[in-house]
Order: sequence, then C-alpha cells, then structure tokens
Amino acid sequence: MKITDILTLYDKILIGFVIILSLVLLLIPFYFFGGSAEGEELILRVQQGDELIKIVAVADSYQEPIIFKVQGPIGVHTIEVNQGRVRVKEAPADDPLKICEKTGWIDREGPIIVCVPNSLSLWLESTNSDIDGMSW
Repeated sequence: MKITDILTLYDKILIGFVIILSLVLLLIPFYFFGGSAEGEELILRVQQGDELIKIVAVADSYQEPIIFKVQGPIGVHTIEVNQGRVRVKEAPADDPLKICEKTGWIDREGPIIVCVPNSLSLWLESTNSDIDGMSW
C-alpha cells in the first residue's frame, strides 16, 4: 500500500498549501530586512584582543578595494574591504583551521569574523542602527 493511495485530493492540497506558506514565511525576513536602509553607512571595526585597533568606513563606491594587514600573535592577517563588504583575504600560515578566511564576505550587521588563535575580531556596524552594542 502506497501513501498516495491513502491521501485524498484535499490532503494533497493541504500539504501543498503548508509547503508554500512555509517557504513564503521563510523568505519574508530576507525581503523586508535583507537590504541596507537608505543613507545607512557601514563601519568596519577591527579588534585585537581587548583593543579596538582599526575603524574603516565601508562604502559601495570605492573604485579600488582597501586592503590592509593586521599583525597578531601567530602572524599577519590580510583584510579586504570591497564594494560594501569585508573579508579576511589571507590568514597566517600558522593558523591551523583558517576559519576566519573560510567565513568569506560579510556585508551587513550581525555576522562576525573571528580568528581565535590571533585574538582578532571583525564586524560591521551601522551609523543608524537600532542595535545598542555588542556584548562579549
């Protein structure tokens, strides 16, 4: 006996409706909250241990990427800012997992790039955000 033999037409319609409704509800946050607000400026904050070592304005209008290096206990990280997004372009050779490099690009508030062996943290903040701050 197959499951399709047990289901009636109305059961199949109900299952289809629930699937479509679930997909719509999953996509609503991306549609309404995915983009940046008008006039919003993002700022990259780079922290080494407990010290904030660099603040960079992140804009979509840069002609060339901004690339800078951060020295840490296990080596040098190369950080790239390009087209309103940020990434760790290259992690030190002594970093065993290179998770910060594998994290890839971040382009909005929320995600944080962290390199634990080098005590390095990178995150974006908005100039007109509703978020009060970050807790560690």
